[in-house]
Formats: sequence, C-alpha cells, structure tokens
Amino acid sequence: MIRINLLPFRAARTKENIRRQVSVFILSMILLIVILYGGNRYLGAQVDNLEDRLAGLKKDIARYEEKAEQVEELKKKLAELNKKIDIVNDLKAHREKPTLLLAEITELVVPSRMQLKKLNYSGNGLLLEGIAMDNETIAVFMKRLERSGKISDVDLSRARQTTEYDVEMKSFGINCKLADATSAGKAKK
Repeated sequence: MIRINLLPFRAARTKENIRRQVSVFILSMILLIVILYGGNRYLGAQVDNLEDRLAGLKKDIARYEEKAEQVEELKKKLAELNKKIDIVNDLKAHREKPTLLLAEITELVVPSRMQLKKLNYSGNGLLLEGIAMDNETIAVFMKRLERSGKISDVDLSRARQTTEYDVEMKSFGINCKLADATSAGKAKK
C-alpha cells in the first residue's frame, strides 16, 4: 500500500485557519474602531448642536427677562398714571360742588342782619363762622340751613357777644354736615 503523508497539508490548513482568524480579528477590530470613531463624531456633533442651541436659548432668556423688566416698569408707571387720572377725575367731579354750596348758603343768609366770615368745607363736614345782629337772626339762619335739604345736623358750636363796626353783635360758629342725595330727596318730599 501506498502511504500519503497528509501532515504538511494539515499543517498548511491549520496555518491558513490561523491566518484567516487573525485577519478576521484584525478586520473586526478595525471595523470596531471605525464604528466607535464614527459614533464619537456623531455624538460630538450632537453635543455641539445642543450646546449651540443652549447658548441661543440663554440669549433668548436674557432678552425676554429684560423685556419682562421693562413690562413691569411700564405696569408701575401705568398704575401711577391711573391713580393720577382717578385723582383728576375726582377733582373734576367735585370742582363745582363748593361753588354751588357757597351760592346756596349765600341765599340762606339773612340780608342786612348777618355776615359770614368763614366757610370751611372738608369731606361732608361744614363749619360756618360769622356775625349777626342778635340770637334770633342766628336761629333763623340755622332753620333755613336745615330746611334747605342739602345740609343736615345743624349745630350751634359757639355764640359770643362781640363788638364789630362799633355795634354790639353776636359772633357765632355753626357745625353741620352735607346731606347725601337720599336724605336730600327725602327732605324735599
């Protein structure tokens, strides 16, 4: 029988398998390095994009905070202006009230028997000071004030003998309140 020596063939085959495994391992490592490098580049680009976006958002936040501060300042100024407008409107509404009150009180004065020297008007309180010829004139004036319907709670606070214009007269002070619209309507009825 003939014998064939297969040992070099097996050794060559083993060498070929080892070479193939080494080349597959090296190619796998190269492929792994390429994949890792590509993934790193991709993630780095994503991080850069997110950082740019974050920087843009921070700029927007700073800009909006500045605008919010301006809006708050404008709101404060608007509130001040509204207060001033309310005050002006209140003054306009009450501008004619003292003049009309003075006109009405002068109609109630007893002619040639008395004289008003001071009229102090605050809120709905009214203080009248003056001089009269006698106590009867003061009483007539007080009754006229009560009957007017616009003045209530008429109270004589003081009455003193005094000399004015070289004549003996009575100095008086009257405290009263302005009647509101409902009580004025009732008084007229």
